[in-house]
Amino acid sequence: MEFDKLIVADNSPYPVVRVQRENPRFAAQLTEAFGGSDGEFGTISDYVYQGIVFAKEHPEYARVFMELAKVEMHHLAMVGSMIEMLGGKLIYGHYSCNEPVYWDGADANYSRRLSDALISDLGGEQRAYAAYVSLARQSRDRYIFAVLTRIALDEMIHASLLKSMIHKLRQQQTAE
Repeated sequence: MEFDKLIVADNSPYPVVRVQRENPRFAAQLTEAFGGSDGEFGTISDYVYQGIVFAKEHPEYARVFMELAKVEMHHLAMVGSMIEMLGGKLIYGHYSCNEPVYWDGADANYSRRLSDALISDLGGEQRAYAAYVSLARQSRDRYIFAVLTRIALDEMIHASLLKSMIHKLRQQQTAE
């Protein structure tokens, strides 16, 4: 895998972010994807941390983490905008029994072993893909469906990229 020909997002355009009508209940469901521990905010935190921590020993991997963080920031903005348009309350966290549960820095992945970070990231991207597909199906809103399925495409690409990174790292470790 060559990191100079990096593809971190699908090449199809993102749909315009809009909603058919307010739906605060669905907005609350989207909050986990926005600010939950496995949501965009937490994922960005992990990728930026990893981009910094691995920059010296694994600069090519660190660059990928930072590029992934940029895509996730775009997702964060789109999901946050939909929550607002749906009439929800935007928080870094999620709702449990209609009560906010705020994101906590303890939720971040502080692994300093590249292999562990990559495996954790892969699991997160796979869960994100499944969550976006599920939320899109539940949305009953053609605009939300379009945005969430487009985000899911990126998450699928991220999972594939992380699998390739794990493979490359294992090859490098075997060669040593």
